[in-house]
Amino acid sequence: MRIYRAYAPTPLEALKIEDAPAPGPLGPGQIRVDMRAATLNYRDLLMLSGKFGVPGPEGMIPICDGAGEIVEVAPDVRRFKVGDRIALTYDAGQWIGGAFRMPRGGGGSGRGSPLTQGVMRQQIVAHNSEGVILPAHLNFEEGAAYPCAGVTAWHSLCGEAPLLPGMTVLLQGAGGVSVFALQFAKLFGARVIMTSSSDERCARLKSLGADETINYRTDPDWHKSVRRLTDGQGVDLTVEVGGAQTIEQSLASTRAGGRLALVGLLTGWAQSAASMQTSSVDITPIRVGPRDDLEDLFRAVAFHRQRPIIGATYGFEQLPQALQQLKGGSHFGKIAVSFD
Repeated sequence: MRIYRAYAPTPLEALKIEDAPAPGPLGPGQIRVDMRAATLNYRDLLMLSGKFGVPGPEGMIPICDGAGEIVEVAPDVRRFKVGDRIALTYDAGQWIGGAFRMPRGGGGSGRGSPLTQGVMRQQIVAHNSEGVILPAHLNFEEGAAYPCAGVTAWHSLCGEAPLLPGMTVLLQGAGGVSVFALQFAKLFGARVIMTSSSDERCARLKSLGADETINYRTDPDWHKSVRRLTDGQGVDLTVEVGGAQTIEQSLASTRAGGRLALVGLLTGWAQSAASMQTSSVDITPIRVGPRDDLEDLFRAVAFHRQRPIIGATYGFEQLPQALQQLKGGSHFGKIAVSFD
């Protein structure tokens, strides 16, 4: 079968397809999945850059999010049958529900990392606990969009505390997490304020349901605009994806007693934001979320027949080009890779 494998911090243009033997016989509780699609996340670039460690001699199969069709199940598996279409969980089944606990022996960095092989291979044998049935109206590319970015958005909005109708949420940019958070927040009846880099992108976010948008290039003091839009109070919840360069303004945009869901990697980790210590905002680090969250969001997506925003789709052989687009930041929503 065809796979991608990185052996060290790897330039995107150096990613190559290799031939590898198909996985062997199933063990107890396992399923065999023919992979059909993947989607990209910013953390995939970080893993390939070596910022989260270097893979061992067997190399690292990249990319954390994928979906496919079950072609074989072990005799003791009852959750699935041959022909089921599933998405694979981000963390390879280690976090099913409840509060996050570091796996025994460390880890917790998800698929496509030096510790856990990713999805860029034509076939995967996995434990049945690692799969969730796709909503019937979604294709494989759409279903593959949710395990990392979708669950991160869902957990940010309602994992630690419920997002109630009429609350106000601040979101940043037009990447996968923020667009998912917009879609989910509107399902919950919340008011959404979003920042983005151009009037064109702001207009598109409004077409998807954003109540107010702010162009942060023409309005660099956007936290003051957020305060004006909320009668000086600030928002109830901010989903912080920008990282070090935006954390201060995000805190300044959030009301006293409000919550900031800290996803932020795009401009690095926030190291020295003094207001993180002195603010009266509840700061919640987000580590994606458990399988329960993926099941819950798929139930909501199925009921509302919601679809993710797929900004571009590439073929299997075009993974390096897809990652280059992700790195350039020109995408809107998710970037997908089709295995067909």
